Amino acid sequence: MKAEDKPLNRRQLDADLDKFEGDLSRLRVLYEQHFLDILPQPPDKERKEIVAAIRQMLRSPFKTAAVKFRLKSLVTRYQTYATYWERVIKQREEGTYDKDRFKAELREKMLENSAKTTSPRNKAEQGIVSLFNSYEDALRKTGAAPKNLNYETFKKSLIDKAKHYKQEHGTNKLHFKVAVRDGKVIIRATPKE
Repeated sequence: MKAEDKPLNRRQLDADLDKFEGDLSRLRVLYEQHFLDILPQPPDKERKEIVAAIRQMLRSPFKTAAVKFRLKSLVTRYQTYATYWERVIKQREEGTYDKDRFKAELREKMLENSAKTTSPRNKAEQGIVSLFNSYEDALRKTGAAPKNLNYETFKKSLIDKAKHYKQEHGTNKLHFKVAVRDGKVIIRATPKE
């Protein structure tokens, strides 16, 4: 073995360690993308390449104490990541991974909210709230103070008024509107067409 081969091999090993460190960082990013469902499959190919690189570097000669320490640190970092990745994969399979549970709960809430907003009962409730707010605004604008104005009382009187109107006129669908007549705020009911 020639003396000029030793520096070349040491330099090559340092370059390999630099490349390995970059590849390890990229692999960590790929796994995080997989856990966020950006990548559909785990990066198994890249992981196998990292393991092969570790084996090759552990067998290489001409390791100084600094190179051995750096290599050992990088291998330990890989093992820590690998343990974490395996744990997260297992949690995802069992359905206990926090980020997946959070996303599932968020989806459920969104579905519940969309079902609530599209139900006829909820639309009617939103209409009553809107009418109440308009009534309250009209009272303020006319100078009448809405002192004892209560939403539940307003809703009950509106429902009673609707029942009475339906009995008188024989119509099922009504449209309510806030109007000001002679300086007094009233709620007008008209049949919907």
